[in-house]
Amino acid sequence: MSSTATSSPECELEITDVAFGGDGVGRVDGRVVFVPFVLAGERVRARVSKRKHRFLFAEPLEVLTPSVHRTCPFCPYFGQCGGCQYQHVTYEEQLRIKHKQLVDILTRLGGFSPELPVAPMLPSPRQTRYRNRIDLHPAADGTYGFCVRKRPRDIFTLHDCPLFELQQDFSHYPLRRPNQLLVVRTHAGAPYCYFKDDRNNVTSEAFDLATQAPLGVTDAVFDVAGMRLVTHYASFFQVNRWILPTFLDIVLRTAAPEPSWRAVDLYCGVGIFTLALAPYVAQITGVELHSESIVRADRNARAAAQTNVSFAAEAAESWLARAATERRSLDLCVMDPPRTGLTNKVVSALKKLAPRVIVYISCGPDTFARDARKFVDAGYNLTAVQPLDLFPHTKHFELVARLERPRS
Repeated sequence: MSSTATSSPECELEITDVAFGGDGVGRVDGRVVFVPFVLAGERVRARVSKRKHRFLFAEPLEVLTPSVHRTCPFCPYFGQCGGCQYQHVTYEEQLRIKHKQLVDILTRLGGFSPELPVAPMLPSPRQTRYRNRIDLHPAADGTYGFCVRKRPRDIFTLHDCPLFELQQDFSHYPLRRPNQLLVVRTHAGAPYCYFKDDRNNVTSEAFDLATQAPLGVTDAVFDVAGMRLVTHYASFFQVNRWILPTFLDIVLRTAAPEPSWRAVDLYCGVGIFTLALAPYVAQITGVELHSESIVRADRNARAAAQTNVSFAAEAAESWLARAATERRSLDLCVMDPPRTGLTNKVVSALKKLAPRVIVYISCGPDTFARDARKFVDAGYNLTAVQPLDLFPHTKHFELVARLERPRS
């Protein structure tokens, strides 16, 4: 076994950190090496699998000196499946790793001080059986499964996912369509399923999971913190319902709304944050491009008897541009954009509207760091960042941040 990465595909190295995404970081011959499923402080033997100009990728062969934070994975597919990155890590250490990654990203990509007040990562009440949705891929042998890690065209047969709420074997589920993914979801009613293509386009109605019969309805229902939220059966909804009451509480406390405020909730979906904020502001508008979600957001507001709420089925860019042109008064903007973050048009319009407070909810810390820097450069202060672990054992997490315009 060689100690160099250039003369042999195998190497020994000390892991000094865990990067965002889950790979451990070490060095061999001055070059950075990324190794999955290892921890800081471990010495490992690995085989180089891919070379770049400035760094290498390697697969672990043996942990020579294990970390005290290492534990046994609970899923037999861990390492083969690409869904989880941290099952070999105690949950407490997962929270610490993700917190450090967030601070590093804000420092490196956003140019913020390491002393920025980033609160400790809040844990999920459940670390297994927390997901309300899984997407199952059809395999060539006629079974359903997940994609093999780093080989998305290859599917392995899956008999159970310990992160999914239902403990059920779907590998030979009878409903099948050629080259279509089967989506299985739980909600406040009976579990159901539907099909989509590999471009995420929904291609079928919803079916009852137990009988495989068409449901004949287009709604799903979620009960969250005293609210009953109706959504389209194929629309986005947070996959971890167990942490949602804490999530809503964090958004409210971060916003700290005042009774006279006018507010907007961008990318509002079916109105979960809009309706949670409504009792604490004078008026709030939810903005969402997906018209099916807005139809149900209106229904959710009527069911909650919230009369100071309105919704707009349009892109955030167009709503903000019109509001800026009309010089509307805006005190609070809450937004939960996609992982790709905000477009330049959204940022520019918000700078013109200049709300007192921006509450930015993000599942992409890198794009959040980029966008937050733009607002800080425009005069805002980043005064609070609260991360939440909505996705235990995976590389993902959520954050809620407050950007505040100094009072004149």
